[in-house]
Amino acid sequence: SIPEMRSPQEGDTSLFLSRQNTIWKGFINMQTVAKFVTKAYPVSGSVDYLSEDLPDTIHIGGRISPKTVWDYVGKLKSSLSKELSLIRFHPATEEEEVAYISLYSYFSSRGRFGVVANNNRHVKDLYLIPLSAKDPVPSKLLPFDGPGKKQACTFGKGKR
Repeated sequence: SIPEMRSPQEGDTSLFLSRQNTIWKGFINMQTVAKFVTKAYPVSGSVDYLSEDLPDTIHIGGRISPKTVWDYVGKLKSSLSKELSLIRFHPATEEEEVAYISLYSYFSSRGRFGVVANNNRHVKDLYLIPLSAKDPVPSKLLPFDGPGKKQACTFGKGKR
């Protein structure tokens, strides 16, 4: 038999995530684009309440321009009463990767971020930012206060 081949980066990501605590598991759904099971991992900021506050299914209501998000993040970072938390989504299983990549490609090819439609108590705004394994972390999200981005941070959480 032939051993399964994985790219070094893919292997590094799996190893890194295997050492992280999953803070949430559920569906991400965007009508007519993709629905898949995913897990969320902490990247930066406080994530204590997210396991309770994220719904079973995160519904993506539409697209938003990166400039609008970055302007908002800039205001958020200078606020004393608001907090920026970042999480990373990763497909729950290999079978979920096709739908995950479809959603990533949908936003990436349009140069847009996703806007979540069903936020809860502590989460005022939630955005999905498509980052490939090769993309640098946008400077507006730095510095990290948490486990950070070891390798690929493909899809992140919004206020991200």
